[in-house]
Amino acid sequence: MAQKTKILLIRHGFSLSNAMRTFTGQTDVGLSETGFEQAKRVSEFVLKNYKIDEVYSSDLSRAVDTVKAIAEQIGKEVIKEKAFREIYGGEWEGKTPEEIERDHKQDYVAWKKDMSFARCTGGENGIELLERSYKRLVEISEKEKGKTIVIATHAGVIRALECRIRGLKDSEMKEVPWVTNASVTEVFFENGKFIEGKVSQDHFLSDLITELKAF
Repeated sequence: MAQKTKILLIRHGFSLSNAMRTFTGQTDVGLSETGFEQAKRVSEFVLKNYKIDEVYSSDLSRAVDTVKAIAEQIGKEVIKEKAFREIYGGEWEGKTPEEIERDHKQDYVAWKKDMSFARCTGGENGIELLERSYKRLVEISEKEKGKTIVIATHAGVIRALECRIRGLKDSEMKEVPWVTNASVTEVFFENGKFIEGKVSQDHFLSDLITELKAF
């Protein structure tokens, strides 16, 4: 009998760069005060509603700090994975949308039209992000077969993975809505295939729901 792996994709809490409206990419920016409170609430929600076996995370601190309490409660270490880092933004990192448009207009206009194949100036494109994160997702889902695992990551990663899991064309990535900060998206893996469950669960955040609107 095939064993189903349950994966909870958790977007990191509201970060200091989210508050400043800057393109963070792989810059290691921490959680804001709001982000730490969101981390507390999502941890409580996950521990109450799921039996977690392992906790994985992007190695960037805003992701690790979002799920650290979950790992501590189950007596495990957070397993850090570079493959789940946000897209590398190159020269865009640390800049607002207005600054990016001013300094890299051609690349930014292309990105707004199609984030799949357009490239952040000096950085990655959406397909490169998708391939590295999807490959590792498959590997971990096979390794943790039959278990329930948490993977803390970033909005761009979750968007790219959802595009592939839903069977959409790579060029349709920009049509997938951003998930909210500290939200939980269910994915099930069985017989080599992924099926999406509940997407961007965030009701437990109550008055602290925040969403990415820029970029």
